[in-house]
Amino acid sequence: QSAIEQYQSNIDSASAGLSQQESILDGVNNSLLAVRDDLLEAANGTNTADSLASLGQDIESLTESMVAALNYQDEDGHYVFGGTINDQPPIVAVDDDGDGVTDSYSYQGNSDHRQTTVSNGVEVDTNVAASDFFGSNLDVLNTLNSLSQELQDPNVDPADPQVQSDIQNAVDVVDTASDDLNASIASLGETQNTMSMLSDAQTDISTSNDELIGSLQDLDYGPASITFTGLEVAMEATLKTYSKVSELNLFSVL
Repeated sequence: QSAIEQYQSNIDSASAGLSQQESILDGVNNSLLAVRDDLLEAANGTNTADSLASLGQDIESLTESMVAALNYQDEDGHYVFGGTINDQPPIVAVDDDGDGVTDSYSYQGNSDHRQTTVSNGVEVDTNVAASDFFGSNLDVLNTLNSLSQELQDPNVDPADPQVQSDIQNAVDVVDTASDDLNASIASLGETQNTMSMLSDAQTDISTSNDELIGSLQDLDYGPASITFTGLEVAMEATLKTYSKVSELNLFSVL
């Protein structure tokens, strides 16, 4: 019974954390979509240098907001999106020449995931890493940072083919990053669904255990022992079933 209570505590804690991460990543994805809108506007061929500069400022602001979101710390002060490295911000702005302008972004985390045990023999990831969807080189952030500065250059020529090529490249990079980000968001949802099923199963088992223990005083030891043994067998079968469920995804089912 104490093991089930610990599993349930782990599930509750992990579910809360995963839900928070999902909310944050939804916000990051919305920022990516807003950036994409800016890029399409920048590529329409009717912009002046001033309008490109304005779009560049907006892209810069949205990029910084994504970095801030991915440097989120939980209630214990741990950085969530750095893999298993949680004592430093996963993403840092690099200012090579000390002029106060970000030259690039660097990833300080790793690609590993923290895990917790949620039932007998079943462990689940309790976080996703920024490198899962943005890559360890942070291509999308660095592409957008570079382009935002290019668009804010007072000497930018909106008709320059290189400028238009850089904008289109940024659109492609954003699309890839958004696809990868959506995959990570989906994985968070799948893990939460698995834990919900396990939680329901363990709640049923815990309730049955409580009822059995409460009725032991009214039973002969022999029958009670047989009943409890049967319950243990049922519990193990249930947890093995959900262990297999946790390994399934859409592609393994098809």
